[in-house]
Amino acid sequence: MASRILTRGIAGVLLVSAAVVTPAAAESAGEFYRGKTVTLISASGAGGGYDAYARTVTKHLAKHLPGNPKFIVQFMPGAGGLTGANYLYSVAAQDGSVIGLISNAAPVYQVLKGGVKYDASKFNYIGRAASMQYVIMVWHDQGVKTLDDMKTKEVVFGATGKGQSNYMVPILLKNLLGLKARVITGYPGTKDISLALEKGEVGGRAGAWSSWQTGHAHWLRDKKVVPVAQAGLEKASDLPNAPLLLDLAKGEEERAVLELLASDAAVGRGFMMPPGVPKDRVQAMRRAFDASMTDPAFLEEAKKRKLLVEPMTGERLQAIVDKTVAAPPKVAARAKKVLEW
Repeated sequence: MASRILTRGIAGVLLVSAAVVTPAAAESAGEFYRGKTVTLISASGAGGGYDAYARTVTKHLAKHLPGNPKFIVQFMPGAGGLTGANYLYSVAAQDGSVIGLISNAAPVYQVLKGGVKYDASKFNYIGRAASMQYVIMVWHDQGVKTLDDMKTKEVVFGATGKGQSNYMVPILLKNLLGLKARVITGYPGTKDISLALEKGEVGGRAGAWSSWQTGHAHWLRDKKVVPVAQAGLEKASDLPNAPLLLDLAKGEEERAVLELLASDAAVGRGFMMPPGVPKDRVQAMRRAFDASMTDPAFLEEAKKRKLLVEPMTGERLQAIVDKTVAAPPKVAARAKKVLEW
């Protein structure tokens, strides 16, 4: 299925931001980046969505950043994405020569689980290339076409671990909505869960809509999977019939819990820098990112690679993360109970 290329919100920011980066700041950033190699830390392994976005975005980011540095990708998987987040926060150089693409669940994990070695709100967010709207898919032979069907039919979902969205989203069905859902954790990766789906070991999986489109377009075409719901702050524009879990909330507290747990979808393929990077370099990187998102060459390559593009500025992304980290204790406690943490 061809991906839908969306660029809303960037053009207006570009007009406003022309006044944000002064010539002196741009020159200072240009002097720093000229001849440099910038390392992108990816908190996932090679292959898959994180890799595709990391390589595609940095290829075009280099053209728009003052000084036109080279970019390389360093993979740092482990602990559900926390290894890369911890490294970017406390070990990586904080001079602008290192950026990151870490787990989109890092902010909500910090709030609900704790014990992390980073503060997600103190990263300098560059921008988001695409959301990670999670879609709950059920294999076609399960006899489930809608969420209502799960009131009487149990679906077993596969997941990698309790810190990942592929666990958090389906467990909501059971513990918040009262549906018949069971989650089995321990799969090494999403490819393994997909294989388990084909073999009949599990009956469902929650995954990013962009990944379903790129990695399993044939399943969607042949109706091998049925989208029964989606988790995020707003519906995917090209998936209008699968209900948004947020819209099913009963009461303000339940809605607040769903909003908190949906924040990772909004963070999506978000790029950031360590907390101590000089402000002029953060601003230069943000504006270069915005320019990359509207670059026809980038959009054409994203289309060829079937990558969804739903850009968000670094400033807006920062605000979402700040709100997530500042979640009221009462809401966080309810969310932890829902997730069985």
